[in-house]
Amino acid sequence: MNATDQGLSTTEVEAIRRNIRNLTPEEFTNHHIVDRVPYIFSDRKQYVEWKSLLAADLDVDPYTIVIVGSSCLGYSISPTKLFNPFHQRSDIDVAVISSAHFEQAWTWLRRPGVRDMFESKRWQHSFDDHRSRLVFDGAIATDKILNRLPYGPQWARALHRAANREPTTRRTIKARIYKDFEALRTYQISNVRTIKQKLLSED
Repeated sequence: MNATDQGLSTTEVEAIRRNIRNLTPEEFTNHHIVDRVPYIFSDRKQYVEWKSLLAADLDVDPYTIVIVGSSCLGYSISPTKLFNPFHQRSDIDVAVISSAHFEQAWTWLRRPGVRDMFESKRWQHSFDDHRSRLVFDGAIATDKILNRLPYGPQWARALHRAANREPTTRRTIKARIYKDFEALRTYQISNVRTIKQKLLSED
């Protein structure tokens, strides 16, 4: 669609609501999140080329990269920002499925004394969140700890380069690593299920 500065129309938002109500969370995730051309890209060719350049810089396969969040649908489906439109200051949320990078990060997080490297309460909270929740769910939120990871500098440069290419120019690109595709789908399905329950309760 590549209409990144204009948000979706009321009709399009209602279509998303209708799809969430009528489809199972699994169906909505499959058709509208993990296997589609994201909202910010004009066509599949542009999306594949963008992913291929980023993948080469991250040292992963292009087809392990999935755009999620508001830059995927055009509106956020986060329960805390439900249907907020994608806008000029919106981040680009990238899911990277890589068991190798996940294991490297998890090995690093388990090292004695790592928590003490986090000087601020905010960083320590992020560390604790990984240990208690995110890693259990098969995810590493690199936007919180990227600079500390073994491959952090390489990935930071890769994300910066991606932020200098269309259609993500001058946007903050955040990456979250998933251990496998199931972990990504499970996270998205859980999110959609929460939203579906909210919409049905409003009927």
